[in-house]
Amino acid sequence: MRSPDSVVTIPDTSLASGAAAPAQEVRVTAHFTERYTMGESLGEGGMGVVRACRDLRIGREVALKTTRVEHAERGDIISRFVREACVQGQLEHPAIVPVYDLDRDPEGNVYFTMKRVRGATFEQIVLALRARDPGAARRFSRRKLLVAFASVCQALQFAHARGVIHRDLKPGNVMLGDYGEVYVLDWGLAKLPPASDPGAPADSAAVAGDGDTAPLSGQTQRGAAMGTPGYMAPEQVRGEDVDARTDVYALGAILFELLALEPLHPRASREATYVATLLGPDARPSVRAPGLDIPPELDAICVRATAVAPKDRFESVRELLDAIEHYLDGDRDLQRRRELALHHAKAAAAHAERALSGKDDASDARSRALQDVGRAITFDPSNAEALRTLVRLLTELPREIPAEARVELARAHTRNLTTGGRAAGFAFLTWFLFTPLAMWMGIRSWHAALLITTAWLAAAVVSFLGARRPEPSGRPGLPILLSGSLAIACTASLFGPFFFLPGLVVIYGMMFTLVPPEPSRRWIVFGLCLLAVVVPALLGWAGVLPQPYELTQDAIIIHAGMLHFPPVPTVIFLLLTSMAVVVTACSMTATVRDALTKAEERLHVQAWQLRQMLPREAHLSVPPAADSTTRGPLV
Repeated sequence: MRSPDSVVTIPDTSLASGAAAPAQEVRVTAHFTERYTMGESLGEGGMGVVRACRDLRIGREVALKTTRVEHAERGDIISRFVREACVQGQLEHPAIVPVYDLDRDPEGNVYFTMKRVRGATFEQIVLALRARDPGAARRFSRRKLLVAFASVCQALQFAHARGVIHRDLKPGNVMLGDYGEVYVLDWGLAKLPPASDPGAPADSAAVAGDGDTAPLSGQTQRGAAMGTPGYMAPEQVRGEDVDARTDVYALGAILFELLALEPLHPRASREATYVATLLGPDARPSVRAPGLDIPPELDAICVRATAVAPKDRFESVRELLDAIEHYLDGDRDLQRRRELALHHAKAAAAHAERALSGKDDASDARSRALQDVGRAITFDPSNAEALRTLVRLLTELPREIPAEARVELARAHTRNLTTGGRAAGFAFLTWFLFTPLAMWMGIRSWHAALLITTAWLAAAVVSFLGARRPEPSGRPGLPILLSGSLAIACTASLFGPFFFLPGLVVIYGMMFTLVPPEPSRRWIVFGLCLLAVVVPALLGWAGVLPQPYELTQDAIIIHAGMLHFPPVPTVIFLLLTSMAVVVTACSMTATVRDALTKAEERLHVQAWQLRQMLPREAHLSVPPAADSTTRGPLV
């Protein structure tokens, strides 16, 4: 034990003075036990031990750091220890633990007291996050760690402005307090401005405070690699002069570890780590940890901060801090946009439920849902809930067509009616193509020929007029339906109501059944088709019209009506008209089938495209498009 009157003489390390100052003396305190009550051990380093302590004079908890017992007689260690206390005490910054007292205990060991800090170091946080600790994941989001890292950068900028280089930055030397405080610890390796440290040459290296350091000595010569392997800059490894960019490298390594949850340089032997440092690893955390969704902006910051050549790094901690804050500003904006997107996505989901339930306000709810979905996707294109709602709204049809959609649908049907009216007009005019063949067969009843010709011509004219002035509802007008059915019914004078006439009726029914947008009009078409066959048959049975058929036990004899039946022209007439009926029916069916196929292809492609908008984990919630083979064509 040292005698109570023993002293240790140390040089002045005032950062405010540019010249050497008189030496100071640290004497033994006679009333140490009356002021401090020792508590549990908080940790140990290469040079000292930290214990919890209560300052009875002030009435507060403090941390007391003292030199290790084995170094009690080492003057150089004592000087460096006191130097650390002075440097840390003079750097008055919220992120640097303040020093309260510097003295000797009754056993002669030099100590200093400082603020007792509670929390977790970056090293402990990374280990917990790497272990997927749910509590740590909730407490320490990436944003929170980046904000804390920015505070570390501010503390280092403050120290650099006073000429102090930390030289031992690592995750274990940064603590995040329980209430958001951030502290940079262990300034034992700090390099001071030459004028403030008269006992040290400008190129001196200090000793790291952990177990991976070289043997302790008073002043390490140039060329000694001192620090913590894995966080030392290449110039530190080579024992060269250091400056602010040396701390920038260590900060980059810390940032990499916070993002990738693993060290920049894998844990290995000191020599292997030195080699990796000098060669320069791939410092992109997204490559090392692809599953953590690390943005490229942070990749770029890590790469530049840990460049092998100091000239390629950020020129100062201020530049590094600016890059982090620029990212955080964008991240804050992104977070706000995601919050707004989530708000609109939830509103859209609620409106969609009402829209798909078929309630009275379903149309209005669908409109509101689509508006909120659009806003949500505008704020955050990757919002899964908004995309799912969008797909539901686009793939699940409303029970009732909205008014605006109904108007647009009527316009589309009107266009179709215009096209169909022209086609029907030309179809009725095809009667005149058979006129030469009818003349060859021979006209037997000019009254019937005039009636049929007039009926088909009138049907053609009415169809063309209907195409020029279609109904706004998109439905075929009654004049078109009546004139067409009348023209077809008149053809019963050729071969009677049961021969040739049914084929024309089928084509007529197909054409107009596919056009009406409302099922109620179909009954009109069905009725007129039946009447076109039934009325001529009834009129024949009633004797109003000549009876076209003579039925025997073994034959049906068709009596000539409007035309004579010479063998060759009659066979040619029947062959051509039958071919025309078959080709027309097949063409109409093929046209409709092609239109339906294209519509189904569009629906399936649209559904596929909508599914691609969703994240993969959301695909299961989106029903696949229905198989058209199981539900029949859409008419």
